[in-house]
Amino acid sequence: MRNSIRMTGIGVLAGLWIFAAGVWSHAQQVPPELISYPDLIVYNGKLVSMDDATLSNAVGKIYQAMAVRGDRIQFLGTNDEMLRYAGPKTRKIDLKGRTLLPGWIDTHNHLHNQAVSQWAKENSAKIESIARTFSVSGKTFDELSRGIELVVKEQMAHPKPGQWAIVILPGGGAGTDIGVDYLAKNGMTRDQLDKLAPKLPVFVNAHPMTLWNTAARDDFFEFYAVEPTDENEEKILNPQVDRQLISERYFREHQSELVDLLEDHLKHQAAGGFTTYSSHIVGLGYMPAFRQLVEQGRMPMRFGFSHRLCQETNPDPAGCFLRLGDWQGLGDKYYWNVGLTLGGLDSGPPSFCSTMEGPQQYKSQEVCNVHPGNVFYNAIKTALKARYRYVVNHDYADKEIDAVMDIMDEVMKENPDITLDEMRKLRVSADHCGFYPRKEQLPRLKKFGMYLSCGSQYINRSAPWLEIYGKKYADRIVPIKNIVDGGVIPVAELSAMDLGRGEGPTVAAYMTWMITRKNARGEIVAADQAVDRATVMKMMTVWASYYVLKEKEIGTLESGKLADFVVLSKDWFTVPEAEFGSVTPLMTVLGGKTMVLRQEFARELGTPAVGPQIKFAYKATYDFGRALKPASGID
Repeated sequence: MRNSIRMTGIGVLAGLWIFAAGVWSHAQQVPPELISYPDLIVYNGKLVSMDDATLSNAVGKIYQAMAVRGDRIQFLGTNDEMLRYAGPKTRKIDLKGRTLLPGWIDTHNHLHNQAVSQWAKENSAKIESIARTFSVSGKTFDELSRGIELVVKEQMAHPKPGQWAIVILPGGGAGTDIGVDYLAKNGMTRDQLDKLAPKLPVFVNAHPMTLWNTAARDDFFEFYAVEPTDENEEKILNPQVDRQLISERYFREHQSELVDLLEDHLKHQAAGGFTTYSSHIVGLGYMPAFRQLVEQGRMPMRFGFSHRLCQETNPDPAGCFLRLGDWQGLGDKYYWNVGLTLGGLDSGPPSFCSTMEGPQQYKSQEVCNVHPGNVFYNAIKTALKARYRYVVNHDYADKEIDAVMDIMDEVMKENPDITLDEMRKLRVSADHCGFYPRKEQLPRLKKFGMYLSCGSQYINRSAPWLEIYGKKYADRIVPIKNIVDGGVIPVAELSAMDLGRGEGPTVAAYMTWMITRKNARGEIVAADQAVDRATVMKMMTVWASYYVLKEKEIGTLESGKLADFVVLSKDWFTVPEAEFGSVTPLMTVLGGKTMVLRQEFARELGTPAVGPQIKFAYKATYDFGRALKPASGID
């Protein structure tokens, strides 16, 4: 009996061996593309997942290594765990202790507009038939007026048919230069410009102030098939003439040139560590250009755009919103819609809309665009009533944020079916944080679940205006600490950052202002609003992913998410404060594809460099323009 059992056992073992051999033989014949080895493994690093979405400064789990297959993260873990997954063709990168983070998300930056503006300056001959641009300077209003007259009567005495004159006046970044005062205080009026140039289209710009003559208004409106009447002009919301003129008129017939230009410009920004940005689209030509980039697999960054075309020379934005429909989230992983917008609800100082007390000469220059029953109000209300996400793509001060929340309350009151939970799901957002939110607004902002996109550069731009309105308002300037403590999610915008020329400060150099609260002039602005580096990084990653409606795809390092990441030269979290600005991106990866690999890291890896090699500056500067003098009686 024992021998029978023993022989039976031997027979079973032999059968299993034959079966296993057959399976192995079959496995050897499986096509290699069906075996999911990682395409890339990065190891021996500090991989900070940023997968903690709470309002704390916790950064989530930290790993040593990561495996990437296709455009997705496969696994995260220890070096040994990841390296055992390597196949014969898996590329392996030894990080040698370097920090790796999710790709950075810039929630407000007009990169496509910057690309065209830069191109226009370098290609004036190509666009001369459309427009000529002149810079006029002066120390007095009379000097600026004479400069404009010289442009119109002499330099543009014999224009080509349809040619515009664009006049740029001094408009410092802080909005404090003489050109801003000149336009704000009617140094030249529309009537005066019409007399100077009755037939020549003239556009005068001193950011954020502008002026155009009737000939320019008529030509601009007619291009968009809008009747050029005073009534329509009153209804149309802040046409972006400088952003639209070249993008519409030249590139309409040179589409492939625009596609190449956008690709190159975005590659330069990717070299800064960015894998995603958000902005509004102004200019019809951009949409087919981005579609072409997507179709051809050439997008160097992901782009979550807000639809601003209902504001673009449109006398009925509310009706346009209603007919347009709900675009929120529509698109693909490279190019999608994040909501509807009208662009600016106010402008930069002095034309912002605030509840701050100040001298009458400045309060009289403030402009509040949202009033019950007017065009702005009706458009925002129409969007929210239709359950469309509304994005406040530009707001500088606090009063218009109150107006938007008033509309939200009114919509819920008129339609009880739109509950607070429904309103919160829309993730209504507002950008800039130039002089908002004030503390009293935070409970309401939290109630509505609003997201605030804040730029560190406003610690520079807003600071001079404390000399006018009073230092007591300093804690309204990019008040990140108050925002977080108030239970509201802030995200980071870098609208001042443009690496398209191949040089510029690092991201860390810009974000230093939020951490130290010391602006470019060395002034401390509301020291109690300083936040730590972990909070800043959450603003650029996990929190920002919710703003752009892609929290399930980007913003953290997690299995199954898109493999967007950046490798840094120094550890963001531990580098001494004096060296913080020197933290540079060595490698930027978008969906598993290396978009940028700096030469110094490439030499170490024994591979060629990839993408633009930016000449980084480790300190960010800022143009404050003409210094303001404190008004009498103002603290």
